[in-house]
Amino acid sequence: MNAISSKARPAEPQAAAAKAAPEESGGSTLPETLCALLAEKKNRQIDVMLEQLAAGLRVENPRMRLKAACYLTDVLELLIVHQEWQRMDKLLPAAETALAAAVANEVGAWQLITALSTFAAYQIEMGRYASARRALLVFAASSALPAKAEKLRERVEQLIGDLATRPLLELLLVEYLFDKEKGHDAGRLFAVFGRAAAEFLLEPQNLKQCEDKADALLKLFSEIGAPAEKSLCQLLRQTGDWYLIRNIIRLLGEKGSPACFAEITPFLDHEDIRVKGEVLRAASRIDAPGKKDFFLRALKTAPRQLTELVAALLGDIPDSSLVAPLADLLDEAALIKSKTGLNLQTTICQALGKIGSVKAVPTLKKVIAANAGAAGGPAEQQLLRAAEQAIQLISHGGKHKRSGLVSSDVPTQNNPFAAREAGIIRTAMSGDRAAAARHLFELIAECVQEGDLLNAERLKERFSEINPNAIAEIIQSAELIEEAKSGVQVRGYLDIWSNLLHELSSEEFSAIYHELENRILEPEEILVRQGERNDELFFINHGTIRVYYKKNDRKIYIKSLSDGDLAGENFFSTSVWTVSMSAVTESRISILKRACFERWKEAYPGLEEKLKIFYNSTNNIRDLLQRKGLNRRVFERYTLSRKVDFQVMDTPGRPIGQKFKGRLADVSRGGLSMVFRMSQQKHIRVLLGRTMQITIPVAGNPPELNVHGQVLSIQPADEEAGEYKISLVFDEELEQEELQTVLG
Repeated sequence: MNAISSKARPAEPQAAAAKAAPEESGGSTLPETLCALLAEKKNRQIDVMLEQLAAGLRVENPRMRLKAACYLTDVLELLIVHQEWQRMDKLLPAAETALAAAVANEVGAWQLITALSTFAAYQIEMGRYASARRALLVFAASSALPAKAEKLRERVEQLIGDLATRPLLELLLVEYLFDKEKGHDAGRLFAVFGRAAAEFLLEPQNLKQCEDKADALLKLFSEIGAPAEKSLCQLLRQTGDWYLIRNIIRLLGEKGSPACFAEITPFLDHEDIRVKGEVLRAASRIDAPGKKDFFLRALKTAPRQLTELVAALLGDIPDSSLVAPLADLLDEAALIKSKTGLNLQTTICQALGKIGSVKAVPTLKKVIAANAGAAGGPAEQQLLRAAEQAIQLISHGGKHKRSGLVSSDVPTQNNPFAAREAGIIRTAMSGDRAAAARHLFELIAECVQEGDLLNAERLKERFSEINPNAIAEIIQSAELIEEAKSGVQVRGYLDIWSNLLHELSSEEFSAIYHELENRILEPEEILVRQGERNDELFFINHGTIRVYYKKNDRKIYIKSLSDGDLAGENFFSTSVWTVSMSAVTESRISILKRACFERWKEAYPGLEEKLKIFYNSTNNIRDLLQRKGLNRRVFERYTLSRKVDFQVMDTPGRPIGQKFKGRLADVSRGGLSMVFRMSQQKHIRVLLGRTMQITIPVAGNPPELNVHGQVLSIQPADEEAGEYKISLVFDEELEQEELQTVLG
C-alpha cells in the first residue's frame, strides 16, 4: 500500500506540448524542442539546454528572470510526463531561484510549486526521502516565500497538510526510530511536515512508540522547530517523565517565543532539582516581560543548591534595581563560613559586574576591603579578584554595553597565562598534541593552585581542541577544579577505573568517558526498579548502592556495589531488570547509554566485546540470584518443541503487523520460551517489554490456544542463522487443564 493516498497527490499536469508557451525565435517553443530531444534521447543536447535555462535565471534583468522561470515551470512539467526524475532533481536549485523570481505572479508560482510537489510525492513513494525533502523545502521552508505572499503561503500550508497523510507519517516515524539506513532521512523529511508532524507525535500510540526513545523524540521536535512550539507546550503539560520535561523546557528555551515563558516557569516548583535548574537556564534565554520578577522570586524560593545559578543568571538582566537584592544576598553569603559561601559571593560579584550599575561599586569595595589584608586561601583570592574585575567592568558600562570584551582566540585581559596558552596552541598545531596536553594540564594546575578557577575552567575546555584523547590530563584537570570548589578530596577517577583502563586503549576509554552522563544520588534514591527495561550501564564512582530482589512485597538483599563496580542488566543482553538498586549513601555515578555503541561500531569495533568481558568478570549479581534461588520461574517448566505463530500487540490489545513463525522451547503455567528467526538484529530490542499473542496448536477443541504474554528477555540462539530465543510471562496463568492440552 502506498504511504500517500491518491487524494493527497497534486493533480497530474497536462502534457507540456498541449500548453501555451512563449515562442522562441525559431518558431517553436522551448518545451516543444525539449520534447523532441527527449523522444530522440539526445541526452547531451538536453543537458546543455537545461544548463542554459538555469543560467537564464541568474541574469540581472528581472523581466528575463521571470521569463526563464516560466520556461522552467513548463520544463519541469514536461520532465514529469517523461518521468525524468534525475534531471528534475538536478534542477531543484534552479527551481528555488525561479520561485523567488515568480513569486509576484501567484498563478505562475503555484504552477511551479505544484510541479515540485508532484516530484516530491513520487520520490516519497520510491523511498527517496532526501530528494523529496529538498524539493519540498524549495517552497515549504520558512524563508522560501515572503511574508507579503500571504495567500500563497496559506495554499502551501494546505498542500503540505495534504501530503502529510497518516500512513506516510506512521511510516516515516517507524523508519526514523528503527531503521538505521533510512532513519536519518526519514526523520528530516518527517520534520518538514511541521505542525501536522508535531501534532501526530502527540497522539498516545505514537508517544508510546517513542517511550524508550526520548532523545529521538526530542530531536524530531527540535528539527520541526517553531511549528512544534504549541505541541511541545502541550506535551509538557501532559507528561510526568522528568527527563522529557527537562529537555522540552530546554528546547522551548532555545527556540521558544515569549509565550513559552509562561509555560515553563511554573515548573520551577517541580520536585526534581534537574528540572528546576533547566527552568532557570531556559527562562534566562527568553526575553519576556516578567523575566526580572521571576528571577527575583526564584532567588527566594529556589533550593539552596540553585542559589548560585540564580545569582549568575540575574547578571544577564541589565537592570540596576537588581543591585539591592544581590547585595543583600552577598551579605547573607558572607555569613556562610565555608567554601560554598565564598563561591556564592564570587558569583554575585561577577553578576554585579555584568549588570554594570555604579550602584554596586560601594558593595564591591566593601568586599575588597574585607578580603584585601587577609591571608586567605585560593577561594578568598578568587573572590577578591572577582570584586576587582567587577568594578573594572562597571567602569566600562558592564557586559551589556561592552560587546567586544573578549575578541581574540586567547584572551589577554586578566589573563597572566596568555603567552603560555598561545605557546601551547602553537605546540598542538605543530603536531605534538601529547606535549601540548601535558603543558595545558600543568598550566591548569597552576591556575588552581593560585585560586584562579575562572581561567582553569576556561583552559580545561581547550582539551577538546588540542587533544580530546588525553584522557588522563582531562580527568585529572576536572578533579583538581572540583576539589578546589568543594574543598573535599576524593579518590581519583583514574584510580577507581584502573582495571578497566588496562583492558581498553586510551582512544576507547576516551570514547566512553566523553559519552558519560554524571549523576548524584541522594540516600534511598532509586536508581532502577525490578522489571524495568532500562538499557543503561552504571559506573559507580563513589558511594554505596544496594542491590535487592523484590518477592511478594518483601525486599531480599543481594549485595552492595561501591567504587569501581558496574551494573547494567539490559546493556549487553536484551532483558528486563531482575533486581532493583537504590543508594545507601550519597553516591556519584556515571551513566553510559546503550545507543553510544551504534556510533562506535565502525570506529571501535572491539570495544563492546572488551567492555562486556570486563563486566562479566566483575559483576556476579546473576550468580547470586541463582544461589539464593531467586528467579522468575515459579512453575515447573516442560521442554516442548512445537511450531507456533505469534504477533505483536499494541497498547489497547490489538494485533499489529504481520504474524511470525517460531517453535516452542519450553512452557509452564506462568510463561514460555520459543525460538524464532529475525534477519535484522537492530529490531530485536524493539520487542523487549512488548505484549504478544501466541497461537499454540493443542490437542483439543478448538485445535489451537491463544495466549498473551510480555517479553522479558531475548537471547541469541544461533546468531549465524539469525535465530533468537524469546522468553515471555503470561498475562494470566494457564489453568492446569489448559497446560495439559498444550502438553498433549
